[in-house]
Amino acid sequence: MKDRIGETLGTSRWFDVEQSLISQFSASTLDDDPMHLDVEWAKANTPFGGTVAAGFWTTSMLITMSHDIGFIDAFGREAEPYYALNYGFNHMRLITPVPVGRRIRGHMRLRDFQDRGEGKFLFVIDVEVEIEGEAKPALVAEWLAMVVRHG
Repeated sequence: MKDRIGETLGTSRWFDVEQSLISQFSASTLDDDPMHLDVEWAKANTPFGGTVAAGFWTTSMLITMSHDIGFIDAFGREAEPYYALNYGFNHMRLITPVPVGRRIRGHMRLRDFQDRGEGKFLFVIDVEVEIEGEAKPALVAEWLAMVVRHG
């Protein structure tokens, strides 16, 4: 994997930002902010023209995007049993709010790879979440994944 540092891991497919998903996320996190839930309120009281996704919803989509890209499969789960754990972030910024009704996708690149011994490998992944039709991304991050061999 050291030879792959700097390589693009891939780009996910587009994901629809649907009000039902944002509402479910808000319910599960006990976040009742009308900016995420009340379309009429958001139209009248925000510059976004309607509801927007919670930044943590956008962040949580990184898991789905990494699966879509096939991140862990590229590491070789077929040859040896591995699983990946979200290990956090060195850096993350939520740049542009994501309006409900738009689409997002993720771009990922391998920044670094470290063998931590005992079957543990730290991946540092540069991530950008693009909003379709927007010049600025929704999110940029340096994301950490700990891949662990098991079995």
